[in-house]
Amino acid sequence: MRNILKLVVLSLLLITSLTGCVQTKSIEDLAIINTRGVDIIEDNKIETTLVIYKFDSQNQELSSIVSGEGRTIKGARKNANYKTSFKLTPGQIRLEMFGKETAKKGLLSYIDTQIRDARVSDTMYLALSETTAKDVIIQTQEGSSVHVGKYLYELIEQNVKDNIIPRVTLHDFLQTYYDNGHDPYLPVLSTATKSPTLSAIALFQDDKYVGQVPLSNALLINVFNKSIENATLEVQLPMQPFKKYLKSERLDENDEDTAHALMKVLRGNSKSKITNEQNMQFQTEITFNVTMLELSEEIDLKKPKAKEIFEEEVKKIFKKQYEQLFKNSQELNSDPFGYGTIYRINKHGGKLTDKEWREKFPDINVDFKIDFTLKGHGTTP
Repeated sequence: MRNILKLVVLSLLLITSLTGCVQTKSIEDLAIINTRGVDIIEDNKIETTLVIYKFDSQNQELSSIVSGEGRTIKGARKNANYKTSFKLTPGQIRLEMFGKETAKKGLLSYIDTQIRDARVSDTMYLALSETTAKDVIIQTQEGSSVHVGKYLYELIEQNVKDNIIPRVTLHDFLQTYYDNGHDPYLPVLSTATKSPTLSAIALFQDDKYVGQVPLSNALLINVFNKSIENATLEVQLPMQPFKKYLKSERLDENDEDTAHALMKVLRGNSKSKITNEQNMQFQTEITFNVTMLELSEEIDLKKPKAKEIFEEEVKKIFKKQYEQLFKNSQELNSDPFGYGTIYRINKHGGKLTDKEWREKFPDINVDFKIDFTLKGHGTTP
């Protein structure tokens, strides 16, 4: 009994001693990194541009930008720490942005560093800069009075929620990268208009940037990877097929020969399969159920024939858009659709090397079948 009591006392003393040794820092001593830009500079060094939160003794939140250089991400952060009296901590990074030249050389070494750091969330967004990451961060600061990191994060977050662009977190990028036969992609930020805007979708071969496609293609890629709803679609249609279904006669001879339709997606999804393994033929079915939000011309879509023509015209538009996107992807030899994954799953043995798919992908054929249904007429003139 005495020995047990002695052991308990010693244990309590040890716990007390260890607790006293734990290094603590008050929040006023810390600067929390909210957004980080990563660029390759001269001599192959890494430059990180950090948007940081600081807290004063009145618990007011302040923000500033600090840069550092090094041979590694952590080394660059350490260098940045020499320029501030606060301890920089990466525990709240919500957006990691890479310069285009950095992405051309490959992102895996930077991303791998992040995934190994327990303080870094794998749900942080990744993005690419049209120029350098530093340029986007600095220009955002100069052109806006809002918190830079918060503004950039919310710009991406809102467009992801609206299904305008695909979500790409640290986890998403790595999951796609390690899925043989499927290449990652990232949203691109530009400051061409002085304020940051989403400008394109960057395509990758493995972890290396190889080119980009227009932002209008973002929804097309998004539908490949998830079911979407409440996204908006806008198309331009020829007026000629609808002349018999106008609610009133067009008096102005200079009227546009096209109509513009804005629609809300009630549900959009896709299903792909390989139809001929030997000839590398695939089929992808894209389904859109939509309701009309606005139509620029007085087309009477309550008439079944007019509705049928409308649906057929939109199908043609989407089929053409998908075929062009696919052609662009083949030219870049980047597979953001995951056809390689489908091929690997159906292949005898289930194995596929990156080299093998790079050789095959430019020559595969895909038949895009569009199923488009207008569920409601919404507001028309």
